[in-house]
Amino acid sequence: MAMRPKIVLFLFALSLFVGCTSSLAIQPAVDSYKKSDFEKSYEQVLELEKSYLKQQGELIFSLDAGVLAHHSKRYRDSNVHLEKAELLIKELYTESISANLASFLVNDNTKAYQGEDYEDLYLNIFKALNYLNLNDYESSLVELRRLSEKQQLLKDKYTIYFEKMAKQKTDFNYLEPKSIRFSSSALGNYLYMIIARDINEPQEANFFAQQVKSSFATQKNLYNFPIPTSFERDLLTPSKDKVRLNIVAFSGLGPYKEEFVERFWFSPANYIKIALPRLISQNTKVTSIEVTLNTNETFKLEALEEMGLIAKETFLLKQAAIESKTILRSYLKATGTLAIDVATDVLASSSSDENERSTIQFWGSLISFASRVFNEASEQADVRSSHFFPDKAWLGGIDLKPGTYTAKIIYKDKNNSIIGFQQLNNLIVGPNRVNLFSSVCPY
Repeated sequence: MAMRPKIVLFLFALSLFVGCTSSLAIQPAVDSYKKSDFEKSYEQVLELEKSYLKQQGELIFSLDAGVLAHHSKRYRDSNVHLEKAELLIKELYTESISANLASFLVNDNTKAYQGEDYEDLYLNIFKALNYLNLNDYESSLVELRRLSEKQQLLKDKYTIYFEKMAKQKTDFNYLEPKSIRFSSSALGNYLYMIIARDINEPQEANFFAQQVKSSFATQKNLYNFPIPTSFERDLLTPSKDKVRLNIVAFSGLGPYKEEFVERFWFSPANYIKIALPRLISQNTKVTSIEVTLNTNETFKLEALEEMGLIAKETFLLKQAAIESKTILRSYLKATGTLAIDVATDVLASSSSDENERSTIQFWGSLISFASRVFNEASEQADVRSSHFFPDKAWLGGIDLKPGTYTAKIIYKDKNNSIIGFQQLNNLIVGPNRVNLFSSVCPY
């Protein structure tokens, strides 16, 4: 009996520990990002590296730093961060048994963040653009091929998992099994097409042009808008005295995670807490983008990919797995509390000594209370995710004479009001080079 107070205190302290999560002080970096001060935002994230590692993990730090370094035009630094993130995702995919066991007993926050599928996919987009800005065209194409390979693996994972889901339904069906709705990124295919065009690989360009068409034709729920009108022209090599300038732009911020909680009565005195993560959209305010060159020539960028929507779609697969795991874990926790209550009643009723019955009931009630507190506090959704992937991608182009240009990128909202502006200087366009440049608007 002497150890029981220590056990109860340990359980209670543990419940308070797992119930307390310190939030990362990321808001100043987000505020700088929304002011288009990407350099400052990147530096603020670097200053938070120790906090990232302690509270959210190395992977999220690498993803955030990688995207912000790209926007800050620190392309080599960006690739270092994103390469580290990609390596971590591979390593964490085969994580230790002990980490998985702890997540089954407490919650998913006990194991290192493994990354979402969309983060793993889109990091290759930014690595490809980094290499493009470093004039390493072959490495850029390698990253886009990796993107294609990952998409196929994701498609296979969807197929296998939803087949299992169709056979194994639970009493708490938050997610009904769905058909595979994402299989190919039009953005990745389009970028590959442009690069292949400019390095004089017409067969490759034509192949990925067909992939762009397929992305739009077979995934209408994700691409519910027409292919950019410049698409056919972007595929063609310009006439001998001109070159094709293309600009890809990103706007807004991708979705963030939020905890969704429901409680169900398991017995007259016990309930089950279900805490699940949900991806909440942060839809971009940009509805049109216009590019004006120093030659007074203008052209528009058109929507190419709803990155935030694809993020939510690919998250459904993991969300379904989290649902099953959470329900099982919550059932086990509630069953444990019920077992304590039943054992207390049985032991107390079987004792003929009133003092002993009182002692049993006291300790049984205390342990049961500690168990309830632990169940409530420990059942938390894992709402960790990266913070700076964009919501939407746009693309457009124009034929120009070789030379050096300045481009003003003007972002407008639904009221045709300017909400963002970026100037790209010293755009050198010419033959035998990839004339593709990028821009970003935080809104």
